[in-house]
Amino acid sequence: MRVGSKRLNILSKVVTIAILLTCVYAGGSNKEVYAAENNNEKNQSYIGSNSQIGKIKPCDFLNVRSGAGVNNSVVTKVYTNDSVEVLERNNNGWYKIKPANGNMGWVNGSYVQMQGDNNQVSDKSNKIVELAHKQLGKPYAWGATGPNSFDCSGLTSYVYKNAANVNLPRTSSEQVNVGKTVSKNNLKAGDLVFFSSTGKGITHVGLYIGGSKMIHSPKPGENVKIDNINSSYYSRTYVTAKSIL
Repeated sequence: MRVGSKRLNILSKVVTIAILLTCVYAGGSNKEVYAAENNNEKNQSYIGSNSQIGKIKPCDFLNVRSGAGVNNSVVTKVYTNDSVEVLERNNNGWYKIKPANGNMGWVNGSYVQMQGDNNQVSDKSNKIVELAHKQLGKPYAWGATGPNSFDCSGLTSYVYKNAANVNLPRTSSEQVNVGKTVSKNNLKAGDLVFFSSTGKGITHVGLYIGGSKMIHSPKPGENVKIDNINSSYYSRTYVTAKSIL
């Protein structure tokens, strides 16, 4: 009985030591895994449950890249009207998305229409254009910001502030530095169109209202009016356009 008792005690100690060693090893392993998960979360910076749904704007196709820039490799492609999950937004205008095929990557954010944005932007654009129409016939005055007279950038500043609560910089040369650049073929009502009469910087701004037309305050001696941006003079002096909303 004594021999059996000794063996039992020894076996019990061996089992206890083995359990302790296992617990210590497992504890260390858990710490390493937890740290790795934390580091991964920091590196990825996903929005997770706060992600939003977007839709790809009209295009032939859009490359989804491994990083936020055109120099990164293409991981997949998405197409017009594809729904995507937007996981993250980079301050350079690129969005990290998850398409239906699950191949996450980065795209230029200007090609992604966020869910719910269409109605909000359209409503603001309509209000801006409507308010601009109400200024027709008011005289040009250098440095004037309304409501009775305007210079060109004074008019655009006035309608954006009072129709959409958007504060634009004061001058046309400053306003051209805000918003997203849009091509002349993709202009939408409410966009700002910029011109240069000297070829050495922006000298004029107007508010695009659709149909190749803009409302603007042209120059001393004239009133706020509608002109065609494809007329000979404005076509020749056209520089760029910006979407502000």
